[in-house]
Amino acid sequence: MKKLMNVLSVISILAVIFFSCKEEEPTKPPAPPSAKAIFVLNAIATSISVIDLEDNVVYNNVATVGTWPNQLLYHNGKLYCVNSGSNNIMVFNTENLSVETPIPLGSGHNPMNMAIYNDNTAYVACSVSNKVLKVNLASKTVTNTIDAGMGTTGIIVHNNKVYAANTAFDGGTFTYGQGTVTVIDATTDNVVKTINVGMNPQDIALAPDGKLHVVCTGDYFSVFGKVFIINPTTDTVTDSINVGGSPGIIRISSVDKRGYLGVWGMGLLVYNTETKAIIHGTENYFLGKGGSGLYVDPDGNVYVSVWDDDQVLKLNKDNTLLEAYQVGDSPSSLTAKVE
Repeated sequence: MKKLMNVLSVISILAVIFFSCKEEEPTKPPAPPSAKAIFVLNAIATSISVIDLEDNVVYNNVATVGTWPNQLLYHNGKLYCVNSGSNNIMVFNTENLSVETPIPLGSGHNPMNMAIYNDNTAYVACSVSNKVLKVNLASKTVTNTIDAGMGTTGIIVHNNKVYAANTAFDGGTFTYGQGTVTVIDATTDNVVKTINVGMNPQDIALAPDGKLHVVCTGDYFSVFGKVFIINPTTDTVTDSINVGGSPGIIRISSVDKRGYLGVWGMGLLVYNTETKAIIHGTENYFLGKGGSGLYVDPDGNVYVSVWDDDQVLKLNKDNTLLEAYQVGDSPSSLTAKVE
């Protein structure tokens, strides 16, 4: 009995030592304040990861988002998550990823993407209701509802105008109609023009020369990717580029004047926004995988979400891998805080 008591005493002492050591171990903060960070939307995990660019450390699943999250957008110390299924926009403080009261958008909209007009105002593209919603970010209310086209998805604000890309997808017949871009005067919220573009326009980006580049995905099997270029002064199409593949997102490097187009699971198509020359086509995809999310930093480096590998890869313009970050389940949208 005495021998048993001695054994139990030793076990108790070891347990105290072990748990004391565990308590003294430093823990990583859930989301460190950083002047430079990439925020990653993990679609299947419905969470946010933070890539701290100053310490080169990844913090995974630091915040939970809503149902069917589609876009993550940083602006002025806040992180906005557009949740298509929840029909709302969640708001996070980027210092600690604490969540604020969400912005309700109302049922039946299926919001896809938002664009910031000023510190108090954003516009949201909604693919089911075919509307663009004007949102007051301070009061967290919808202040106007504007008719756009069928399947409103991509959106950008430029020169006091809102440009909304309409896919024209008919869910009943699984066919695409005429792709369009709705132009809205942001000072009056009136639709001033509808511009015909290619099949299934999904995203819009601003090029260094002030032109808008609209990526049109095609139908994924017989009609393939094209980029339509819009002159925002006249709101007319001035050119188009056959890029091939089925690109769904576009980001443009102002440093290198390169357009990067994400093709889900295949990699990136790359072209010169000035000469329109294809740099990486379907025969030699940039990166060669990923493409579910994109960000181009001020130095021209490219960050690409790789859905299947749960990674975000950082590459330079020469297609050289610089970093591989392990993030949450199925990364998609990327946004950055670079101050």
